[in-house]
Amino acid sequence: MVGDPIRTGGGTTELTTALRADYDAAAADWAGGPEAMYKALARSLVAAAPVPLAGRLVLDLGAGTGVAGRAALAAGARRVVGADLSEGMLRRGRGETPVLADAVALPFRDGAFDLVLAAFCLNHLGRVEDGLAEARRVGAAIAASAFAPGWTHPAKDAADGAFRSFGYQPPGWYAVLTPGSRAGDPEVLAESAAAAGFTRVQARTVSVPTGLATPAELVAWRLGMAQVATFVAGLAPAERDELSADAVERLGADAPMLVRSIIVLAWSKP
Repeated sequence: MVGDPIRTGGGTTELTTALRADYDAAAADWAGGPEAMYKALARSLVAAAPVPLAGRLVLDLGAGTGVAGRAALAAGARRVVGADLSEGMLRRGRGETPVLADAVALPFRDGAFDLVLAAFCLNHLGRVEDGLAEARRVGAAIAASAFAPGWTHPAKDAADGAFRSFGYQPPGWYAVLTPGSRAGDPEVLAESAAAAGFTRVQARTVSVPTGLATPAELVAWRLGMAQVATFVAGLAPAERDELSADAVERLGADAPMLVRSIIVLAWSKP
């Protein structure tokens, strides 16, 4: 592991510490749950990159377990560096050079990368424009994604109901950095990009079929998310099985395949 964590996270120290701890807690079960969805979304993000990937040096910002980086390597990237605040997530990755780092204070020289991929990490920052400014500083091009607002799925509703029945309360960082509240708003994202110094940014909404279709796959996606990881880990094995069964029962057998609407932002230096 390269580097030491910088402890701001673009927000308060307390929020960043809690965010990192929950992602560390989610790391062990990530591959069996949320990663399947993020793999599909990563392929769409890489396909939207404003420069060809062949032979490029790429930064996977907010890398997690490295699904965006692996998609970049599959598309021909020469090398990928994965930067994240969660050491637990980075240790579960493969194919990337892992660097423990903060998205708003990256330990790289200006123009170090041909492309920065920022997959669903901007909404974890207290100030989205600070993360975009750092991406612009270290990269000649950027492709970033965020979840589009106003979206839901029966699996989310079923899992949320099951969680509540077990006494779950969302952690403080999740209540503050609610997905879709800032980076997922196209107008706010455009304003943040302008504040970060970007001009002629292209942003569009894309619907991505993820392939998750069975009740077991859909519930595993929700039960593996970082905002519930510490809570789920604190349950006894029998309680975890009961929670999963409750969510599957609430979902039923006829739920549609998971299709996620995402905002993709692309920019390259002229």
